[in-house]
Amino acid sequence: MKQYTLEQFKTKLNKIYCCDCLKGMIAIPDSSIDLVITDPPYLINYRSNRRKNKEDRFNYIKNDDKDNNELIEIFMRESYRILKKNTAIYIFCSWHNIDFFKKLFEKYFKMKNLIVWNKNNHGSGDLRGSYAPKHELILFGHKGRSLLRNKRISDVIDFDKISSKRLKHPTEKPLGLLEIFIEKSSDKGSIILDPFIGSGTTAIACKKLHRNFIGFEISQEYVDITNKRLVQLKEKKI
Repeated sequence: MKQYTLEQFKTKLNKIYCCDCLKGMIAIPDSSIDLVITDPPYLINYRSNRRKNKEDRFNYIKNDDKDNNELIEIFMRESYRILKKNTAIYIFCSWHNIDFFKKLFEKYFKMKNLIVWNKNNHGSGDLRGSYAPKHELILFGHKGRSLLRNKRISDVIDFDKISSKRLKHPTEKPLGLLEIFIEKSSDKGSIILDPFIGSGTTAIACKKLHRNFIGFEISQEYVDITNKRLVQLKEKKI
């Protein structure tokens, strides 16, 4: 795919692209992004069963099987290429494959924290054989050195997960949680990339906090949901 100049790409900010993120990221110039924050496939073939009615349950996450290791590696490599010097990256992940994700992450970035998100409400899992899961992990690191904005906070963050009735995507993250990371690691006017943007919560957070965004999402269904949410935000309905 053709690589745009930064000037050409600026005309395409604040847009969700329906495409494979690896194809989309190729088009982004070197050292042009101020922050990457994303929730990639965890490679666990995840499907939410939280909704009681089977017809209302979400489908499996695309590219979430164990054979997609290369997807994660290329995404991390491309993230390093397009991030500016002295910037930050946040990648949500799960304990299931933390060894794989962490090893790759440290290949490209200086890891600063393994942030623990306490969801204040546990999930299901193996009801008789395992402890009830109540957290997710976020790899946080730098390309160079990125200073935190405002007051420093703990690397364990308590934030309610979204109730199953309100989910627009099976792995949707709370808006307020993403706002914390965006405010801590970027400035107004920054360009923020989410290569696995899902139902667009990163885009909503960026618009509310006066940042620019670029998002990639492989499913047209979720691109449509994101665009609808952005219209609702503009009309001050959310």
